[in-house]
Amino acid sequence: MDAPAPAAPPPLADIPLTIIGHPWAPIGMGEQMRSHLHAGNAVGLHHRVYDIFRYARRVDPAHAALVAPLEADDVPPGIRIFHVNGDEVERVIAALEARGGSFADGYNIIVPAWELPAYPAAWAEGLKRFDEVWALSRFIADGLAAAGVESHWIGQAVEPEYGPLLPRRHFAIRESAFVLLTFFDLSSYAARKNPFAVVELFNRLRAEAPFRDLQLVLKAKNGEHGAEEWAKGVAADPQIKVIDTPLDTLGVRSLINACDCFVSLHRAEGFGRGPGEAMALGRLALATGWSGNLDFMTAENSLLVRHGMRELQPDEYPHWQGQSWADPDVGHACDLLRPVLDDPARGAAMARRGQGEVLRSHGNRAVGLRILARLEAILARAGGG
Repeated sequence: MDAPAPAAPPPLADIPLTIIGHPWAPIGMGEQMRSHLHAGNAVGLHHRVYDIFRYARRVDPAHAALVAPLEADDVPPGIRIFHVNGDEVERVIAALEARGGSFADGYNIIVPAWELPAYPAAWAEGLKRFDEVWALSRFIADGLAAAGVESHWIGQAVEPEYGPLLPRRHFAIRESAFVLLTFFDLSSYAARKNPFAVVELFNRLRAEAPFRDLQLVLKAKNGEHGAEEWAKGVAADPQIKVIDTPLDTLGVRSLINACDCFVSLHRAEGFGRGPGEAMALGRLALATGWSGNLDFMTAENSLLVRHGMRELQPDEYPHWQGQSWADPDVGHACDLLRPVLDDPARGAAMARRGQGEVLRSHGNRAVGLRILARLEAILARAGGG
């Protein structure tokens, strides 16, 4: 007698799917969670959203439009995708169970973030409480593997929401200038984003062509006194504009759209959302040729800066021991930008190519299809398929 055929897995639409994390928070973990919500919507996933700590203010209209229709007050059994980091695991599980949820009653996936070559061993222990781990970049996947954690590469969507944008004059940016833009956080280890190198790049370019119409915009989050003093000193230069007021989603997207080239001379990026969003908006991106941004940046679709590697110094970043990061070559960054400044059409052509390629690999549908494929594989395995 033939063996009975294995039972077909249940349809994904019949399985409760809850995305858990910080959906309203204007932080990196919130951004990655919202990117997966957009991706899920693009492929028709029936998902719910659960705000685990409920601390963030609900003031961004774009967040409200995305999150509010999906938000739920409970976490049923089924599949749960946690957008939290390893150091949050115990608090997250405690908060879930304090509100009547049961961590043990579901298939639990975690999507952590990290910026250095090896994921912290102390945090990796928390990840092992989950049924599986998803990686936002191949660089993060390698870092997880270095800590003994297997993961599935999914990526992060950078596709913008399309609609009207604020003009340059809203930010007091010169209409005539070729504008370089960089983002950094003064409150959290500014050395990783390395804005100091971007200012050096700008000053070198100006020194060799003093009458070139060039402007640098630094978007900074407020932070420690010493870092703020540095930013104030930089802002004294009339050709450098520092924006340190909070921006909502529309403001951030509009500011990126207002630049000609997004610059990230980072020492390390887990994913590299800044250059990714810039490319998706059709803007040229220049970045260090190392870490998470290499998932979508190539020498053909962007400007990749050469770099050396150096060991981290004590307390330069959390879990710095035994870690290394990049030391970008500012001179090479100048060499890459100079032809674009002399021939803007050259940069525009590269930006168009970058836009097409990043949307193909990290658009909402592309990431959504990878999420969908992984969820279907989980159900097939559970059903014996």
